[in-house]
Amino acid sequence: MVLIYVNEIGTDYKGQKQYEFIFSESTEIDMDEWFDVPASSTISSKSPSIEYIDQVGLLQDTDIVFELIQNSDYFGVIDAVDGIIALAWEKSNFDLDDERLFFRFGESYENVLKKLKQREITLSKKEINSKLS
Repeated sequence: MVLIYVNEIGTDYKGQKQYEFIFSESTEIDMDEWFDVPASSTISSKSPSIEYIDQVGLLQDTDIVFELIQNSDYFGVIDAVDGIIALAWEKSNFDLDDERLFFRFGESYENVLKKLKQREITLSKKEINSKLS
């Protein structure tokens, strides 16, 4: 299973961020919106259609702030798919001794968990509806 998208859900009442890490068995995603450049110009959601999603992990109650490809004023989601830029990367914090976190399209589920574990962060699994026939 591989990472195909990171979606910001929002900020809670404490100012902490919530993100969905979306995984699939395949990296073959055919969505026209992913070719729009910049990604932030697309009004409709760029999250993958349910047909591509096999698992969703929730990252909740975190102080980590990620820059996301979905908000880019320069790149399209297709640039992340092509490996030009990450799907999500931690904002620079020069006071932090840890390596910056970043997550690439097609990165394995195990590698995503390993990176988060280094910061003592876990993803909780989110139930997804059965795929449409």
